[in-house]
Amino acid sequence: MVKAFNKKESKRMTCHKKYKIRRKVREHNRKLAKTLKNSVNKKKKIDGSIPNMAPFKEEILLEAIQQAELKKEEKKLKKQKGGLVVTKPKATATPVNPAKSSSKHVVISNSDIILWVLDARNVTECLDEDTLGEIKDAEKRFIFILNKIDLVPAKVVTTWYTKLSKVATVFPVKSTEVMLTTCEQIIPAFKQKFAKFGGIKPLLAHLNKETEAVKIGVIGKPSVGKSCVVSSILRACGRTKTKRSSDTKISEKIRLITIPGLIGAGEAGDSVGPLYILSHMSKYMNYPVEVISALARVISKDSAMFHFTLPEFDHPTGFLDALAVRYNLYFGKNPDHGAAARLVLKHLRDHKLRFHVSTSGEEGVLPAEILSDVEAFLYREDSLPLMSSEIPVKIVKAVKKKRGETDMEGVESGDEEDEEEDEGKSGDEEESDNEME
Repeated sequence: MVKAFNKKESKRMTCHKKYKIRRKVREHNRKLAKTLKNSVNKKKKIDGSIPNMAPFKEEILLEAIQQAELKKEEKKLKKQKGGLVVTKPKATATPVNPAKSSSKHVVISNSDIILWVLDARNVTECLDEDTLGEIKDAEKRFIFILNKIDLVPAKVVTTWYTKLSKVATVFPVKSTEVMLTTCEQIIPAFKQKFAKFGGIKPLLAHLNKETEAVKIGVIGKPSVGKSCVVSSILRACGRTKTKRSSDTKISEKIRLITIPGLIGAGEAGDSVGPLYILSHMSKYMNYPVEVISALARVISKDSAMFHFTLPEFDHPTGFLDALAVRYNLYFGKNPDHGAAARLVLKHLRDHKLRFHVSTSGEEGVLPAEILSDVEAFLYREDSLPLMSSEIPVKIVKAVKKKRGETDMEGVESGDEEDEEEDEGKSGDEEESDNEME
């Protein structure tokens, strides 16, 4: 028998050796885990101190000091009387935060020069004849602030500038969205990025020409940017809002009332303005189909096809169908009108869809002083033009009937039908009797 020269050794081992190797591996892994656990730095204990950047640091420290004093008093009373004594904390006067806006009558009466903020998207909706008459009766000077010029085409800004200049002085403005307070809550790098504004320098240069001490107030309708204009003026002057007083000194002769005056928007009727819809978006978001159907009546077919990139459709009845097909929104096999309408409302709210009310008039030219400060913010493209400043929105709320009322109506209708059937039967019986006779 020939012996195989290439026969390999067997890999089999005894159980004693196999279990010994496993035990040694477990011990080695345990040692490694222990060394890693000791080498890793333990978490630092949280420091109870308040950082300097924290808002309302002084108020929090005062409360902590008051609580510590109360605990000390309780301990002293315990030692004296030898029992548990519960004391109520002292009532501290909480600082009252100033209101975001006040009445226009208060601002007009307390100010010498009034800044009337207008939204460039729909200036007609922002004007009010009663307010204008009140300012003239009080013999107060006023200046128009044409705000949000970065949301409308440049030709719309220049047209409204020439129109309003015939009534009073006009300053086109792009105001900041960052509100300044005494407590620095935002990182400076983010402030420089978001707090961009223009048109404030020419306004301040015009106000600094005053020879006597004056007080300036800001008025306007809801959601036109009154507070943003106030914060832009303060930021340009290097000032901040004060909690204790309602006005701030911005120069030697000028004080600014930081609480703007609100001009009432009025009650919503059969037709409302687009700015009113935007300021009451939470209400109109429940009726998106009615709002967008009304909006389709005030825009032309060509502008709708251009701005929404729609194919040929029946205007205005087929606008929602075309939108649903364009954005692939279906409910079953039918186009989803509600989803398409909500999408358009969200784009209007987030400034993704820019619009303006078309105006007729001569396109003027901005002065060189104003243009140099505002030119970077002017919108050079076109936005969705609206043919009317009012949108005929008709919202019909569905009236829910009570269960008892519907049941009673059904019972009454059933009784009437039974009576009619009985009369029909009695008439047939009488006819059959006559025939038999």
